[in-house]
Amino acid sequence: MMTKAQQRRAAAEINIIPLLDVLLVLVAVLLLLTPFMAKSIGVDLPATSAGAVMTQDTSVTLEIHSDGSVWSDGLRVVDWTKLYAKMRGATTAKVFADKAATFAAVAGVMDKLASNDIHNIQFAVKD
Repeated sequence: MMTKAQQRRAAAEINIIPLLDVLLVLVAVLLLLTPFMAKSIGVDLPATSAGAVMTQDTSVTLEIHSDGSVWSDGLRVVDWTKLYAKMRGATTAKVFADKAATFAAVAGVMDKLASNDIHNIQFAVKD
């Protein structure tokens, strides 16, 4: 015969196995139905008469040599106003800075990029 303490202990157990089974079934149903729900959303996008649709990031590539000179597309950048027109549609910048280049030269290029609303700057390094 069980004592009262043993009866209370047995009554306090919670069986969570059925709860976990139900939750796993709900997760499986959710995973199976999500792709179908995403395809059923129909959005009619507006058309424009002028302007380019940006499908990928446009980038500007700059090189900073050890003497502090800045190069773009194989040409030395002397007049930044010519490069600003190229930067206008760019969203990212790839900077190849020589390891002997001064921080002042790199900071100057970063300042020029930031003034043209290019804040995504990628620095190239060797593996």
